[in-house]
Amino acid sequence: FKSSGNPFEILGIDPTFEIDAKTLDEAYFARQTLAHPDRFVHHSGPEQEAATAQSSFLNQAYEILKNPTLRAKALLKLKGIEICGEEEGKTVQDPEILEEMMNLQEALAQAISPYDFTCLEKKIQDCLHDVKASFSSAICQNKDQELTGLFLRLTYLSKLMEDIKVRRRQSS
Repeated sequence: FKSSGNPFEILGIDPTFEIDAKTLDEAYFARQTLAHPDRFVHHSGPEQEAATAQSSFLNQAYEILKNPTLRAKALLKLKGIEICGEEEGKTVQDPEILEEMMNLQEALAQAISPYDFTCLEKKIQDCLHDVKASFSSAICQNKDQELTGLFLRLTYLSKLMEDIKVRRRQSS
């Protein structure tokens, strides 16, 4: 197979936001078993290089589809939707998203105790759950006008979860 740049196509998975982890793993390992460079040790140089490239495409596709934010970005790309805020120099323009971001960043900055971090983490997990459900629904219903804002929320909430983990480690 050749790389199309479409991670869903590379792994033979329907282009949807909701992906069962077991299905993803099975698709990846089935393809990786066929394309893994170790299977081509006794083949010609060009065949070994092709196997290495195919294995790399599979690894990249798998990493993209495992990560909800990267998977959402791949779906937007398939739909031809440009993502504001991704390009250098652009910022978030939606005042509601901006206010939510600022409030959550302020809460993180004020978090001191393990309880503070746990409460904030729970709040963000709940928000992430809602955003993922909304994104999935918008994809399925072709509500393209909603997808960019949902993607931006998904991105910053995911980043904030990582920031909480870092701050939690620093405070302990």
